[in-house]
Amino acid sequence: MPPHAAPDPRRLVLANYPHHREIPARFADMDLQRHINNVAIASFYEDGRATLNMRLFGEDLITRRRDFRFVVLESRMRYLSEAPYPATYVVGAAVTRIGSSSAEYGMGLFHDGTCVGLCDSIIVHMTDAGPTPIPPERHALMEAYQLG
Repeated sequence: MPPHAAPDPRRLVLANYPHHREIPARFADMDLQRHINNVAIASFYEDGRATLNMRLFGEDLITRRRDFRFVVLESRMRYLSEAPYPATYVVGAAVTRIGSSSAEYGMGLFHDGTCVGLCDSIIVHMTDAGPTPIPPERHALMEAYQLG
């Protein structure tokens, strides 16, 4: 998502995301203006990204030693409107780009069906040797979760 460009209209519709994660806002997530603060919003996106990875690569992705991992290289957030408290939010997550050793996840934060923010995270496929190409079987799993 280039800075200041209008977002892709597909990103503003929850149904276009193949993975959904419902997150109730906590009192501690609120700022002095009774909105969800930016640190909490970043954690909502992180939860959406982590649960998408667990859906793709196994629920035990985080608890079991594997021969690979994905690390976040960069995350960019864009606020489209205020996020009120109290509320329950839904993070929609999708794969928006797959490269040779990296991929990009696009996420939308929704309140009552309205997109209040977007996040794009670049992740890198790693082994103990460092960044490595995404194997075909993992690539295929990621393709199945691309943005609709």
